[in-house]
Parts: sequence; structure tokens; C-alpha cells
Amino acid sequence: MFLEERYEKIVDIIKTNGRVKVKELSKIFEVTEDCIRKDLKELESRGHLIRVYGGAIDQKKHIDIKNIDERKNINTQEKKIIALKAIKLIENKDIVFLDVSTINLEIAKELNNTNKEVTVVTNMIEIVLELRINNNIKVICIGGELNKEIGAIIGAAADRYIRKFTYDKAFIGLGGINKDTGHASTINLEDGDTKKTIIECSVKTYLVMEKEKFNYDEFYKFTTLEEITAIITEDSILD
Repeated sequence: MFLEERYEKIVDIIKTNGRVKVKELSKIFEVTEDCIRKDLKELESRGHLIRVYGGAIDQKKHIDIKNIDERKNINTQEKKIIALKAIKLIENKDIVFLDVSTINLEIAKELNNTNKEVTVVTNMIEIVLELRINNNIKVICIGGELNKEIGAIIGAAADRYIRKFTYDKAFIGLGGINKDTGHASTINLEDGDTKKTIIECSVKTYLVMEKEKFNYDEFYKFTTLEEITAIITEDSILD
């Protein structure tokens, strides 16, 4: 296969899936991972994609806000692994904030498989519904306006409500982390402000994300890594 043909097929794959991984492309094209990384670097220079940790994402799709049902079906295996790591950090009697995140929804599902007695505060309706029949878990839903696009209650009213409590541990979803600048970011400004409020009110804060989100910037920077206890990815817990 000629080089330009491989470029075309890589672009087609990323347009179809929204993202690609170096390891997967290496197997598909039967070339080394270093070769694929060079391909992705060239395609990024042409404006076809944005490189992220372990692969690349579509140039246009990275600013889209997918609805909750779409987000739940992306990287499901990685999210489950992250959730299982997070569960080990939650202790009996903890007051835990689960921010809007499909990884946090997985954490809620895994909590249902334990006997831990905790209080969960959340601004994500899906998490409330997931925990509604668990007698060991007290659920507090943040009041305010529901942002249907994000799938959560965010904004000034929500922030005022969040400030009424102190949380032992908060688990925060995000769009990306730029390791060079040390900033964590998200797409929506109001969502970012709400995340910032949660962090300010928490004793310990954990960012939960797939490792591909390293070196990837979104629109609104809501915190720095200095304010975070640790980052939980499918590979490790980084503190």
C-alpha cells in the first residue's frame, strides 16, 4: 500500500469512529507503531486530526458535545477499569461527590455491587436513577437548572447549593489535560465553573479520565493539576 493510500484510510477510520489508537492502526496496516505515529503527525499538520495520548481524534468532532447515550457507549471497557480503581478509594461513611461524567456513572454502578455505606452527592440525573434503590447509599441531588446538552444540573444556582456541603472525596470528569501547562479543561463554561466549585468544597479531588485525554485541550480551563489529589486512568492512579 502506498503512503498516501494509508493516509486516506486512516482519515476514513477517524471520520467514522471519531478517534483512533496507534496500536489498532499498527495492526490494521501491519506497520510499526513508530510508523503510525509519523503518519498521525503528518495528518495533524494537514489539519485532518488532532493527536492525543495513544492515538488521535477527529479535528472537527473534538468540540462536539455528545448526548449522554452516545457518551456511555464510548471506551466502555476503559471506563469500567477506571471505576473499579475509584471504588477502592471510597470508604464507609464517606461523603462523595460524583460530577457529571459517564465514568462516574460507572462508579455509581460499581457502588451498587458493594456494601459500602456512603453519601453520594451528584448533579447528574443518571447517577441519581442508578442509585435510587440502594438502601446503603444516601443520595443528594443538587438543585438548579438541568442542562439537557450536558446531562447535568449546572450553573449559578447549582454552585450555591454545592457550597452548602464539604465532600470527603470528589470525582470529576473532564475533556482533557494539557501536561505542559498543567490545566484540566472542559467544553462548557458553566460546567467548568461548577466543577471548580466542587473542587473548592472537597478535601480530596480525583480527575477520572481515559489516558487518551492527556495533552488535549478543551475550551474552558477549570483547574490546575496542583489543586488535584490524583488522576485516575485505566492504566494507573497518578498523584
